[in-house]
Amino acid sequence: MKKLIYLTIALSIAFTSYGQYDPEALAILDAMSAKYKKIGAYQADFTYKMVNENVGINEESQGTITIKNNKYLLKIAGQEIYNNGTETYSYSEEMGEVTISTYDPEEQEITLGNIYDLYKSGFKYILMAKNASGDNIVELDPIDKGKSYHKIRLVISSNNELKQFTIFEKSGNQYVYSVDTFTPKSNISDDYFTFNTNKHPDVEVIDFR
Repeated sequence: MKKLIYLTIALSIAFTSYGQYDPEALAILDAMSAKYKKIGAYQADFTYKMVNENVGINEESQGTITIKNNKYLLKIAGQEIYNNGTETYSYSEEMGEVTISTYDPEEQEITLGNIYDLYKSGFKYILMAKNASGDNIVELDPIDKGKSYHKIRLVISSNNELKQFTIFEKSGNQYVYSVDTFTPKSNISDDYFTFNTNKHPDVEVIDFR
């Protein structure tokens, strides 16, 4: 009987500790967000992994992203994706074409551009632990249980830098983004985030706007 009581108490603690608005986690997230907002424009080289142990998937690729406010240029797996805050340009040099569409922020729910502010709306959060390097591990729990993922884990260094984040999907897929290098950038013009079709006259333009 005592064992059952102890088990009930332990489970109660476990369930109430997860998915809370943890003030300690919030302080870490706010400090991280403030740091990146202060930097403004920056470039990051990153490693992307898709892992699913149940079906033996472990894929890895390298990418680079340049961000300025709500604009970005992403280069990964032979593609360049330009976003100037209004339109998105997906360019493939191999195929010799660029697809243009109207930018819809809701279609890109979690990105390297918005991960720093994602926690501010629609999530509960908790500081889980520190890893061997002294980094803080914070988990975000989506309030909307209809999402395709059930949690996001962030690894944040003691100096408020985001080192890695992992999206855990209900399907068993895990999407891991590890920041390899981070470089603040200044004097990046807004034109940098728009694909210039005039400079690529041989590229086929597919316009869905």
